[in-house]
Formats: sequence, structure tokens, C-alpha cells
Amino acid sequence: MDEADRAEPGVVVGDDGSDGARLAVDWAAAEAEALGTCLVLVRTMMLPMPNVDFVPGVITPVAGEIVADQSVVDYAEKELAEVAAEIGRKRPGLPVRTRVRFGRASWELADIGRQAELIVVGASGRGGLPRLLLGSTASQVVHTSARPVVVVRPSGKKTGRVVVGVDGSPASVAAVRYAYDFADRHGCALHAVHVWSEPPEDVFGPARSGGEGQQTPEDEGERLLAESLTGLGERHPDVVVRREVALGSVAEVLLDHAESATLLVVGGHGRGALRGAFLGSVSHAMAYHAPCPVAIVREGVEEHPG
Repeated sequence: MDEADRAEPGVVVGDDGSDGARLAVDWAAAEAEALGTCLVLVRTMMLPMPNVDFVPGVITPVAGEIVADQSVVDYAEKELAEVAAEIGRKRPGLPVRTRVRFGRASWELADIGRQAELIVVGASGRGGLPRLLLGSTASQVVHTSARPVVVVRPSGKKTGRVVVGVDGSPASVAAVRYAYDFADRHGCALHAVHVWSEPPEDVFGPARSGGEGQQTPEDEGERLLAESLTGLGERHPDVVVRREVALGSVAEVLLDHAESATLLVVGGHGRGALRGAFLGSVSHAMAYHAPCPVAIVREGVEEHPG
């Protein structure tokens, strides 16, 4: 396949046949349908080992000769076709494509998803513990893809609420836009949260009580929220928005708010407007520990990819 043809539009999702992957596939199918785009199912396999001649004490690869069992590829394609057929029965209007690739799963997903609306992965593959560990493929896709990535894991009772972390950085602004769009598509309320950590007393001085005309940290947080949400209410008039400025650990506050959320959205890289808030590290923590699906959004994703 030509290199330019490897990239796919729509929603790209990895499927390795595990329970975690099937959750991701179901989530991705619903989202592709909501977006009015296609679903791309991707199954990857590592490149086959070279055929070798065995000499006592020596292993010598036979140059240019690769063991490639076509039956393995056929089986993977058959499995994906069955998954696609099942999705087709549930969502008859949804276009579904399948792709089988040789290579590392994270690289192939990021490559195929270069022009996708988003890339969806299960929190863990075969043998993983979905509430405790992030599988290596999901972790690498989160860290390398320039497109929005959604990590799907089992979640409890959903409240129909989308939670988004806000710190005023460009990536955070992109995350807010993504969260607003998602909330509008799915009829969810939006909960925008800015978290600041308690600084030493002498950092703000009299500003803590609003003295000398200076803003308090709460005022600064409200300002950041207002700026980050500017214009989006007019674009999404049906979305009910709650704004919150909270004190504490950014990761702990967002994890607590995500407990019953439909989706948690964070920026892939960010900076704290106040000390202690770094969405780069926070997005890492959310991908590993969030109790609901989490979207990691990069700066600039509102622009057309490609």
C-alpha cells in the first residue's frame, strides 16, 4: 500500500481480540456513528522472524528469506470481518473498514490514524488489569499520536456528564473544545474544572484576601475558565455548563470528578497557570488511572489534520 494511503479518516480503533479491546471497539463504533464518519478496525501482528539454518552453537539467518504464514493473516482478517459484521448488525448505517498490519501496534495505530478524527484504544490488552494498568500499546499511542486519543476502560454508573480539566494552555483550550463538541453530540452536561494547589503563604501575600487590588487564586481560576470557554456557549447553546475552581492535587480532583463521568478530557501537554498544575503529567495520570473513558487532546487538533 502506498504510504499516503495508509492514513485513514474517521475513528480508528485497535482490536487484539481481548475483552478490553472489545470495549474500545464498542465505544469507538458508537462515537463514529455519532460523528457521522466511518469506523476503522485495526489488527496488528509483529513482523515474522527470519528463517534460520541451525548449526551447532551458531544461528545464521538466511538473508532475505522471511517466514510469513499467510494463514495467520487470513485468520486475523477473518476475525476482524466477524467483528465488522457484528457491528454492522447493531449499527447498519455505519461504514466499517478493516486493516491488518505487520508492525508494532502503537506505531501502526498512530500511522493509520494520522488523519483520523480520533484513535481509540482499550486500557489494557490480553492479560491486563483494566482498572490498574495501562497496556503498553495504549500508553505508547497516548504518548506518540498527534490526534486525540481515547482510552476506554470499564466504568461504573454514568451521570451523562463530561469533565474537562482547564489550565489555560493551548492544549487545554483544545481539550475544552473537544469536550464541548462531545457533550453536544451526546446530550451531556459539561463540567469544566480548574485546579490550583496551595502555594506557600508568601506567594500571594495580601492578594489572598484580595488586598491591594490583586486577584486571588480563585479569581485567576475563574478568569482562566471564562477565557477558555469564551464563544463556545454560543456554538453549543444546548450544553449545560458548570464551572469549578478547586483547591488540591490536580490529579486527585480530576480522578474524583471522573468517578461517575461519561468522559474525562485533558490536554496532552499543558502548563500550570499557578504552581503545581502541569497537565502534561496529569494527562499521563488520567490515562493510567481514570475510572472512565479518558480523551487526551493535543494542541491544534481543532484544525483539519493531514
